[in-house]
Amino acid sequence: MAADTSGLTPPEPPEPPEPPVLQDWTPLTSCLDWQIGQIAFQHRGVQAFTTQEVPNLINQGGLSAYRAAEVLFAHCGELEAAGGLEPDIQCMELAIGMGVHAVQLLDRFKLLCAEGGKDWYDRLTFWATDGTPRIVQDARDHGVFDRHAGHVALGVCNALAPATVQRLDDGSHVDLTGRLRGVFHTYLLCVLPANIFRRVRTFGDGGLRDQWSVIMARTVLRHHDELSKFTALTVSHLQALARSDSASDKLPLAPLYALIDLDLALAPVELANIDGGDAIAQIAEDIQQGVALLPEEQRNIANGVSTDANGVRTEETWVLHSAGAVHSLEMTLGVLRKDGFILYRDYGPATAGRANGNHLYQHYGSTTAVGINHFAIDGHMQRSRDGGPGLAAVTAPPGEGEASIKNRFVSAAPLPTSRAAFEQAYHPRAFDDLEAAVQFARQEVQRAGEAMDAYRKALLIARDNWALLGEAGEVALRKTRSPDLAHMLLTEALRINPWYNTRTWNNLGDLFWHTGEHERAREAYEKAVHANPEYYRGYLNLADCWLRRGEYDKAVEAAAQAVARDLDGSEMERSKRVLDEAMKRLQVQRELAHKWRRERRAGTPR
Repeated sequence: MAADTSGLTPPEPPEPPEPPVLQDWTPLTSCLDWQIGQIAFQHRGVQAFTTQEVPNLINQGGLSAYRAAEVLFAHCGELEAAGGLEPDIQCMELAIGMGVHAVQLLDRFKLLCAEGGKDWYDRLTFWATDGTPRIVQDARDHGVFDRHAGHVALGVCNALAPATVQRLDDGSHVDLTGRLRGVFHTYLLCVLPANIFRRVRTFGDGGLRDQWSVIMARTVLRHHDELSKFTALTVSHLQALARSDSASDKLPLAPLYALIDLDLALAPVELANIDGGDAIAQIAEDIQQGVALLPEEQRNIANGVSTDANGVRTEETWVLHSAGAVHSLEMTLGVLRKDGFILYRDYGPATAGRANGNHLYQHYGSTTAVGINHFAIDGHMQRSRDGGPGLAAVTAPPGEGEASIKNRFVSAAPLPTSRAAFEQAYHPRAFDDLEAAVQFARQEVQRAGEAMDAYRKALLIARDNWALLGEAGEVALRKTRSPDLAHMLLTEALRINPWYNTRTWNNLGDLFWHTGEHERAREAYEKAVHANPEYYRGYLNLADCWLRRGEYDKAVEAAAQAVARDLDGSEMERSKRVLDEAMKRLQVQRELAHKWRRERRAGTPR
């Protein structure tokens, strides 16, 4: 007879083992997870951008670059009218990324100078820099700045110490202090060190009391039991790499990013014992002053107000302390000419209500970034401790509101004309109108409506937007079946950006393939995978080209590349079919060649 177990409580499942710790508790943006994110830029180079692992099309299409050129043009005019424009004009972009923003800025500035009869472009030296040597090398190797040869100097520059650039061509170090007319950067400040603090203010019988804490992070190997499926390295090996002070030692951790995770906790802290404690306290007070202007209900929500059973009331203030961003801006102001400017674009809170929040950093593939506290930075730049003028005046576009992306013009000089040009060029309406036009065009594609008319209207706003031109060309090719229009749009997109325009090269290859121009198709597909060596569709299309040419060994190689890189499996079946077909044909070819070589008799009489 079976035992009666109906009344027994099943045993509790065993607790999962604790994941191995790669790095113990440390401040958020000095933790291992953050370090790996920064190291990934050196590991991936420009591939972090071409794959859209780091989203960038919103900033690389051309509109923002053209606006920056218009501000620079107006600035040179203002200085020339005042007799203060130097013969040798020097500007710099920090963190060039793909370099396309800088190229289009120069394209537009050159055109404006030609149309205005000014020689400012001829007198311009543009320092195209990045803190990651690999990215600068990629720009050189792809010839990104070739059309502005003689006007661009490539170099490595640390945004936290922007006075010195190491030239890429000869390795020399150049001191730019007092030489720069303007410095541009986009989405740079968000990758610089920052941290997040919380103040809990208690109102009770004992009066007002503040308790401060800081977010701390512990980096762990969350899926250690699956480690052998990713690498031959052991947990102890990874822990040893994590302890190293060398960034190059940590590089093998970047490809294992999927296995790495964070534990977060708040740790008590005394502001008096940390660098920048006074600034953090000041930000908290500024936030509270701003929040106090909100209606009561919104104010209580923003402050996380609560009252316990004893009537003790508490409120929370979160402080995103963008220490790296502030330091970079201060150092850059010190490098500029006295009437120079900084023009930057980044994301993050700009009002007190939005600033009072727990703004944790975000992952983009294996890279990381955290939005900067525009609200605090704007105040810091314009405030002085003795009541006098601050470091610089900060100009924001009118009507910015709660837009997620912010633009700023910063200068210690008044520059009324330059600031007015910035306000006009960066008015959110221009960017909002483009976004609305693009969204409408995409909706028209889905509704099978007048898609091309909608794209024409969008291109009237940003006629040289290479990403939009390529998108419109794809619609003309695949939706409206207009090959001539598709060819015009695609080639124009590639004229502007031939270096990293992967999808457009692939679409141009498809156009040539369907018109029977197979060699031109192959050349376009090769350029697609050169622009992005991880673009599996390009390899798959190349495999078809090699099959058609009878070069089956190359077809096998290309199809295998497609299989290896199709991470989401969307074309896996097709890739395998092409690979199987290529291998079969290659085998037949080799067998026949072997057979005929054995049968061959030199000089056989007829």
